[in-house]
Amino acid sequence: MGGSAGTAVLGLVFWIAATTLYSVADVGRATTAVNTGTVLASIANLSMGPLLERFLPAAGRLRGRAVAFALAGSAMFALLLGGGYAWWMPGTSLFASAWERVGFTIAVVVLAAFALLDSVLIGIHRARWVALKNVGHAVAKLGAIVLLAGVGGGMSLVGSWIVTAVAAVGVVELGLRLTRSRWNGAGIDPALPRRPELVQFGAVSLGWMLAQALPGIAIPTIVITVAGVEDAAYYNIAWTIVAASLMMTSLVTGPFVAAASKPGADVGALVCSFALVLCGVSLARGIGVGAVGPVALHLYGSEYAEHGSELLILMGIAHAVSGVAMLYGGLARVARRIAYPMVVQLVASLVVVALVALWIKQLGIVAVGWAFLTHDILILIAAIPPLWILLRRLRTDGSL
Repeated sequence: MGGSAGTAVLGLVFWIAATTLYSVADVGRATTAVNTGTVLASIANLSMGPLLERFLPAAGRLRGRAVAFALAGSAMFALLLGGGYAWWMPGTSLFASAWERVGFTIAVVVLAAFALLDSVLIGIHRARWVALKNVGHAVAKLGAIVLLAGVGGGMSLVGSWIVTAVAAVGVVELGLRLTRSRWNGAGIDPALPRRPELVQFGAVSLGWMLAQALPGIAIPTIVITVAGVEDAAYYNIAWTIVAASLMMTSLVTGPFVAAASKPGADVGALVCSFALVLCGVSLARGIGVGAVGPVALHLYGSEYAEHGSELLILMGIAHAVSGVAMLYGGLARVARRIAYPMVVQLVASLVVVALVALWIKQLGIVAVGWAFLTHDILILIAAIPPLWILLRRLRTDGSL
């Protein structure tokens, strides 16, 4: 948690520096490129992250092969997705030249590896490495943005993010190679489910991830094409505060799933601890985004605070009610019962994208806040009954 908090704070400082050193239009293009590239990278990972977190602890001698396969497959799919989006994106609102489209494609490949390595490290119980990687990248890109100020416009912002991510990926992969004998499970028999069950879990996880990713790729594209690059800057800068809070929950859920999936784990104690942590995280996210966030926007500039504060207040309310759904999501992954949450997430994501498209012209970027508040309330209502069933099973059977 300390590492994720440090990364979140440094991420906010990065964009404060960006809004100070670059024009609103440059920030709008850069933030849209980074946010969209990050979402495409998560799609390119084909939901292998949850698979690695859930099953790598029990993979035994297959760990090394699984990690290599995941990274190679992710890179190939990221190349296709990044290139496809860069080719499809109309006009020059985001990409001013063919070289920028090529650079974006490479960036998606790098971001995919950067994200997937978090799950690899969590799966082999090296969560401390995740914190070191992310904090190190946050510090390095902050230095890079200052050095590149005034060079290349908004794309130098993207470059400072990606070049330092390449370095972080290289360092982690070198570390994994040098310590391979400590984590690859040589001589340990796998304790994995049958292959059909693994395939089913992976397929449903992919559907769940695609449903979660849909708003992340559709909404920035809607904002920049309908509202323009300046509103895109106001939206994306406000969203950096939201993204910082989302990082907290992702770095809590992954280690819980890995620990609870380990053979012989005390699942009941882990669930109690996870629930308490999520209560604190949800409260902190609600206050941090909804109350502190609008104040923090003044650090980016008065125009960012004027346009983004109402969005953050609405997102803070949404975060405060999201803890129950996140608890259910974590338990469902451990229990390998994820088809229902995948369907719920898909429906909710379609609703949020449709509402943003419907309201954006009338409400501006505040439409995103109202749409996500609706989204989180729908998921909360849908999550309560199956969560109750899982908790009752845990109390009576001692397992999920």
